[in-house]
Amino acid sequence: MTTLLHHVWSWMQKSIAESETKLERRMESMMDQKVQAVNKRLDAFDLRVLERSAMTTDLSSFRSELASLRADVDAILATPAVEPRAASTILSDNTVLDALFSGDAKDKPEPTRARGKRHRSKHSSEATEDDRAKKREHKQEKQAKRASIIDE
Repeated sequence: MTTLLHHVWSWMQKSIAESETKLERRMESMMDQKVQAVNKRLDAFDLRVLERSAMTTDLSSFRSELASLRADVDAILATPAVEPRAASTILSDNTVLDALFSGDAKDKPEPTRARGKRHRSKHSSEATEDDRAKKREHKQEKQAKRASIIDE
């Protein structure tokens, strides 16, 4: 039995070593393929860049565009700023004052604190009764289905 284990052990070690070398060769070949693909893409990119003609910058057109932009900016900055705010503030001040002092003292609006609050209860008496009735019916239907399934 010992000699059999010794032979199996040596065979397993040899098999493991062979599979490790195969795996290393496979990994090396895959990496070589990937490197070749990257190099191929880089070469193609270099060719495209070299094939492009160098862009010539026409300084005269650039200067004329810059001058027209400066003229536009100067025109925008030179326009006088009209202030229509004075009339609108007077109107809004009058509106606010009219709103404050126009009504009777008895006609006060409700306080803002109460206005923002709302009733959060989901249970109103009518809705609650209807919901309960629907729930009862649904439970009865479920029980009837279960009973029919059990009877079958």
